[in-house]
Amino acid sequence: MRDTFAQMIRFGLGILVLAGLLYGLDMLYFAPRRLPPCVQNQLPPGHICLETLFSLQKDPRNPKHYKVVWVDARSESDFELNHLMFPDDRMFPIRPGVAMQQLLDAAIERLMSAHARGECIVVFCTESCNSSDQVAQELRDTGLIRAPIYVLEGGWPALKRAGIAEE
Repeated sequence: MRDTFAQMIRFGLGILVLAGLLYGLDMLYFAPRRLPPCVQNQLPPGHICLETLFSLQKDPRNPKHYKVVWVDARSESDFELNHLMFPDDRMFPIRPGVAMQQLLDAAIERLMSAHARGECIVVFCTESCNSSDQVAQELRDTGLIRAPIYVLEGGWPALKRAGIAEE
């Protein structure tokens, strides 16, 4: 009877050690690569979670599409490397810098018509860049765009995880 009890204690301790090792491995290797869930009510004003965007902008005529005009604020090299494959009237590269006004001029007519079409405008860049905030504010400051303008929380990586963007 004592041997059985001692074996159960050793087995339990072995399981605890294994669980501790797995937890440590998860914290060191996997957790830094895992993004926290997006919580809409904890975001700054004007930012939106991809899940919230999907729930608000689903196209009732075509459930696989969303009523969104995308604005890619990533660097030109990132854009050239990979970008969203949407029709030309649904995706515009507009980034801060010397050519911003030219890019904005090329897109402004379509962006102004987004409200009448029931669309919103979503600006994104890489996860840690501030370009999307700058571009979104510039779009708001024009005073010409009546559609809601959001900054996508999580940026390009969030689009990749959702299967919208591919590399």
